[in-house]
Amino acid sequence: MSEPRYQFHSSYEETVYLRDGARVVLRAIRPSDKQLLLEGFERLSPESRYLRFLAPKSTLSDRELRYLTEVDGEGHFALVALRKPPLGKAEGIAVGRFVRLTEDRETAEPAITVADDYQGKGLGSILLHRLLEAAWERGIRQFRCQVLARNVRLRELLAEVGTDVRVEGVGEGALVVTVPIEAPLPGERRPLRPSLRRILSSVAQELVAVVPALARPPEDRSR
Repeated sequence: MSEPRYQFHSSYEETVYLRDGARVVLRAIRPSDKQLLLEGFERLSPESRYLRFLAPKSTLSDRELRYLTEVDGEGHFALVALRKPPLGKAEGIAVGRFVRLTEDRETAEPAITVADDYQGKGLGSILLHRLLEAAWERGIRQFRCQVLARNVRLRELLAEVGTDVRVEGVGEGALVVTVPIEAPLPGERRPLRPSLRRILSSVAQELVAVVPALARPPEDRSR
């Protein structure tokens, strides 16, 4: 996967706590996580599946599972969030990933999927900030995110920031927001000024529902 020089390498693992106190383990995704992802997908509501893949979807194909778990850790990086109950096996409750653009090596599109019963607890924001850190150490300097144009709060935040963030309309009620990534400070988990942090926290909520084309498996990009 990724090389040892990275903080977010193939053996990365971290424990985080959600707003309700739930303990969650983050780690790099593995090829052996196919069944974990499939079980997590089956727990998503039909609405969440539709919003994640932009089409009705009943299952994940073998090709999709390979694409989502067999990542190179460089151009395609992914983290999985696990809930480990006292008894029983760990459950996959969220996945965050980014895919570097082939035409612009310093830009990547992120995508986040959070299980229905864990949405609204801050997990999306946590995953997004970890993706930002992993992207920076791989030479990625901006995230390009597709979000819903009807997000009024996000539009207000974008107006506050001004030229730091680029916004483009792409039709069908969607916007493409390009946000710069700043170098993390030593010991600082969030490598952003407060204004950009608020924007990306808002974007994280959207990314739970709206997935960029490049962060979908190849066979789904036409959907």
